[in-house]
Amino acid sequence: MEEFFNNIKESFKDAVLEFETINIKVGSTEWIEAHKKLRDEFNLKFFSWLSAVDWDNDVSVGEAPKESVSPCFEIITCLSDLANTNLITVSTSIDKSDPKIDSLIEVYAGANWHEREAHEMFGINFENHPNLEKLYLPDGYEGNPMLKSFELISREVKPWPGDVDVEGMPEESESDETPDD
Repeated sequence: MEEFFNNIKESFKDAVLEFETINIKVGSTEWIEAHKKLRDEFNLKFFSWLSAVDWDNDVSVGEAPKESVSPCFEIITCLSDLANTNLITVSTSIDKSDPKIDSLIEVYAGANWHEREAHEMFGINFENHPNLEKLYLPDGYEGNPMLKSFELISREVKPWPGDVDVEGMPEESESDETPDD
């Protein structure tokens, strides 16, 4: 893993190794080229998943982040070789006011479904994607339910409990007791 990481680090300056996973940050304009390079030069042919994170200080329901964040969408992919011995995540940030990025379908066909899901849930436009149709939500549904600003009506009716004080398991309390003599 260390030799593989050193090779990656030579090509990607913003690469770090944490918890046996290599994490690479790239600019949104480098998104496609970075994935092509990882596929072709580093043999990372397996596209595992793509997801997004809505970084925002304003939340519709619940508590705002404890520390201020710069509002943006972070898009993350997970790649590996076919033996699943080298695992990499690649991430980039895009502006929330114009949420678009080039589609990875030409590099990894498996990105199709994941990009459709991120489009539907976050409102991110994957440019040159051949079919950004809904996967889950009914026709006519308005909004993107994974946005921090999206109002969850169910949480208006029954608020999120927040931090929960978890009690110990029953067997833990019984073992603490001393038997009666």
